[in-house]
Amino acid sequence: MGIFENNIKALALKDKELALILQNHIPKEYPELIKENNFYNLKYKGEYLHNRDNPLQEARSIFAGCINEPVSIHFIYGIGLGYLFQVASAGSKGTVILYEPDLDILRTVFNLVDFSTDLLKSNVFLTNDFNKASRVIYEHSGTKNFPVMISLPSISKMYPDEFKTLVKTLKDTVGSYFLDLKYTRQKFYSSLNMLFQNMPGLYNETPLAKLKDLYKGKTAVVVSAGPTLDRNIETLKKYRDRYVLFVVGTALKTLIQNDIKPDFVCIIELHNSSRQIEGIDLSDMYLITEPYSHNTLHCSNFKRIFSHISANTPINHFWAELCEENIEDYWSKGTVSYTALNSARILGCSKIILVGQDLAYIEGQCYSKDSGYKDLICTYNKEKNKWEITAKDLDRLAESLSVSDNPEIRKRAAIDRITNLNKSLYYVKGIKGDMVPTESVYAAFVKPLSEFAQHFNDRTYINTSLVGAQIDGYENMCLEDALKDSGIVDNLDINIEYEYDIEKIKSNLKDKLDELNIGFCKINEGRQLIKSLNNDIKRFRTPGIEVLKSFRKVIVNYTFLSGEFSNKSKLFDFMTAAQKIDLDYEMKMTKELNIPNIQNITTKILDYYDKAIQRIDNIKKLAAKVLE
Repeated sequence: MGIFENNIKALALKDKELALILQNHIPKEYPELIKENNFYNLKYKGEYLHNRDNPLQEARSIFAGCINEPVSIHFIYGIGLGYLFQVASAGSKGTVILYEPDLDILRTVFNLVDFSTDLLKSNVFLTNDFNKASRVIYEHSGTKNFPVMISLPSISKMYPDEFKTLVKTLKDTVGSYFLDLKYTRQKFYSSLNMLFQNMPGLYNETPLAKLKDLYKGKTAVVVSAGPTLDRNIETLKKYRDRYVLFVVGTALKTLIQNDIKPDFVCIIELHNSSRQIEGIDLSDMYLITEPYSHNTLHCSNFKRIFSHISANTPINHFWAELCEENIEDYWSKGTVSYTALNSARILGCSKIILVGQDLAYIEGQCYSKDSGYKDLICTYNKEKNKWEITAKDLDRLAESLSVSDNPEIRKRAAIDRITNLNKSLYYVKGIKGDMVPTESVYAAFVKPLSEFAQHFNDRTYINTSLVGAQIDGYENMCLEDALKDSGIVDNLDINIEYEYDIEKIKSNLKDKLDELNIGFCKINEGRQLIKSLNNDIKRFRTPGIEVLKSFRKVIVNYTFLSGEFSNKSKLFDFMTAAQKIDLDYEMKMTKELNIPNIQNITTKILDYYDKAIQRIDNIKKLAAKVLE
C-alpha cells in the first residue's frame, strides 16, 4: 500500500467525508517539492513554506514555545510538509488539531509524507473545515484551558487576511465556548434550583411558540441599552404605531421615562434583576422570560408571561422532557438581546430592527443615559495609555446593581463589576471600519447575532447603531429610514389559551427522581471504596499493586457516575457538572500516581460525592413541594 493510501485509510477512521474529498480532488496548482541543505521543502505560489536552512529545527522551535500540559490544545494552521504537525503529534501531552483549508496542499503532501501513524493517535485530529475543528475544541476545552494557535511564519505572509480572520474567528469561538462552560460551571445547579422554585407558576406561562406568526409580515424593533438608544428616542416616539416593540430589561426604564410603552419586555437573568422593573406599572405589558429565570420575575405583575424555552440551555431540555414540549424554535446564545431577536422571529416579524445594539463603548458611554448602568463610563487614561471603565457615581451604580440592604455589599458588587469589566476590555471592528473598545462578552455576541441573520435569511435585518460594532448580515441604516415605509401595527390583546398536562408532568418528574436512587447507591458504594483505599494506603504506604487496585475501583465508580450515569440522568448531571469540570482537570494534570496525588484526587472525589448527596436532598425537597 502506498503513502497516499495509508494516509487516506487512517484519515477515514476519523473523517470519512474528508478522506473521500481528498481521494477525488485534483489540484489546480501543485506545490513544488524542493530539496536543499539536506531537507525537503515545498514552494507554493512563489513562497517557501518552511525555513530554507533547517525546517525541522524551525518546527521544533515553534512547538517549544507552547505550553504543553495534558490539557493543552495545540491548534495548527497549515500543514506544509508536515514538520510542525509531526513534531506536535510526537510531543504534545494534550490535543493536536491540524487545520488545513487548502486541498491542493493537503492532497499533494498526502502523496509525499506518511502521516498514518500520527492520524491514528487518539489525541490528533486533521480537518479542512473550521466547524469540525471547533467541535473538537469544544469537546476538549475547560474553564482553564483554551487552544493555542501555532503556524509556520510563511502562512501569515502568504495569507495575511485569512490569517487575521482565522485568529479573530478562533477568539470568537473560544469566547463563545467559554460562556457555555462558565454557565455550566456556575449556573447549572442554581438554574435547576430556580426551575424547581418556579415550576408551580410555570403551568400558567404559555410557551412563546404558541404565538407563532402572530405578527406575520410586521416590523419589529428590538431595543437594547447601548448608548445610541438615546439618539433614537424621538424617532421611536414618532413611529410608535408602526412596529412591535421588544425591549431588554436594562433599557426598559429609558423607554418608560420617555413615555414609550413596549409590547414585550425580555428579561432572562438567573439573578435577582428586579431593579430593572422596580416602580414601573407592568400591567399592560407582556414578559418574555426563561423557565429558570429568577422567581421575582415569575411573581411580577405583567399582563401575561410567555416562556422562551431556549433550546441551547440544558436546563430547559429537562423542563421540556417533563412537559413534553418541542423547543427547537427557541434559539438563544446567553444574551437577552438575542432572545428578543428570536422572539420577534417566532412572532413572524419580517423586518427586525436593532436599536441600541452597539456592543461597544461609544463616546465614553457604556449604556444609555437612563439605563440602570448609566453611571458606567469608558475613558482613555493617558497616563496608563489604555481605555478604562469607571463610575461617575459609585453609590448610585451600586444601588442599581444590587438589591441588598447592606450598603457595603452593594458597593462591593459595583467595584467587582468595574474590575471585571476592565479585565475583559476588548476591541472589535466598528461599523466605520475602526476598532472600538468593548468587553469580551459583548465581542463574543457579535458572531452569534451575525450567524442568526445568515441562518434565518428569509427576512430583513437592520442595525441602527451606525457607530458601534459591525454586525455582518444587518443593513446599517438610521432608524428614520428603517421605519418610514413600515405599515401600521394594530394593538393585539393576546387571548390564546394553553394548558400544560399537569398529571403528565408529575408522572415524568417522579420518573426523573426515581433515577436518582441509582446515583445515591453508587455514591455510597464509592464512599466505601474510598474508605478501603485509605486503609490500604495506611497499611502499605506506597503506591503498590494493592493500593493501585483499590484506587482503580474508586476511579471506575466515579467515572460511571460522572459519565454514563450523568448522561442518563440530567438531574444528576446538573447537580454535579461544576465539580466534574474541576475534578477532571485535576485528574488530567496529575502526572504521577504517588500517595499524595492519590489522596488529593480521592479527597476531591469524596467532596464530589458529598455535594451530590446534599443537592439530591435539596432537589427532592423542592420536588415534593412541586408535586403537592
